[in-house]
Amino acid sequence: MATLDLSTDEVVEDVKPIVLVISDARGDTAYSVVVAAAAQFDVDAMDIARLPDARNVKDVNTFIDAQEEGRPMAVFHTFTDERLRRDVRHALIKRGIPSIDLLGPAVTVLAGLTGAEPSNKVGALRDRLANQ
Repeated sequence: MATLDLSTDEVVEDVKPIVLVISDARGDTAYSVVVAAAAQFDVDAMDIARLPDARNVKDVNTFIDAQEEGRPMAVFHTFTDERLRRDVRHALIKRGIPSIDLLGPAVTVLAGLTGAEPSNKVGALRDRLANQ
């Protein structure tokens, strides 16, 4: 789809944004949230790409670097490790990429509510559902 830039009278190609779903497990939780939110928009309004099994910031940076340069993006992530969440958040801030930590705030609230420490186990939801 092209638009006319009225300041220059040039036709400019619109670049479709991409939403990156990144997780230290399969990423099903984050993907479900992103797809639910994306359903509020035209079906071709954005692309969604997933990076499962991210173990460190290098994995995340490599994945982001592999995306088309100049393409608008946002990151939705679920990491169980608090340090990895922090490091990824800092890396994304440095790059100017908006992001949402879908798991960290929920775990923090539940830890405060229960007074218990989270297990920080990767794939805990998948394991729990498999054992029901």
